[in-house]
Amino acid sequence: MRMFIAALSSAAALLPALVHATTQNPDPADAAASVPAVSVPSAFADYQPYRDQQGPTWQELNRSVASSSGMNGMSHGNMLDGSADASKNEHGSSHEEPAI
Repeated sequence: MRMFIAALSSAAALLPALVHATTQNPDPADAAASVPAVSVPSAFADYQPYRDQQGPTWQELNRSVASSSGMNGMSHGNMLDGSADASKNEHGSSHEEPAI
């Protein structure tokens, strides 16, 4: 324990000498003060301009959509045709009595 206290007190005694060894920054208000060179990489160093890909024209797209058979599989069998069953499915055709 005594060794630890001795090392700590000697480090504390040397601390003021180490504080004075630090370099002072130049006065920011002094116009003649030397400034260290700063090297900052450009944000655009790896920039690659966007190149639009050559795509089909709108005429080609219209032809491909018009010739596709995507709508052939639709079934209209469940649509209401105005028969007696349709009147049961309309909104407001059946109401429950209010609870008392």
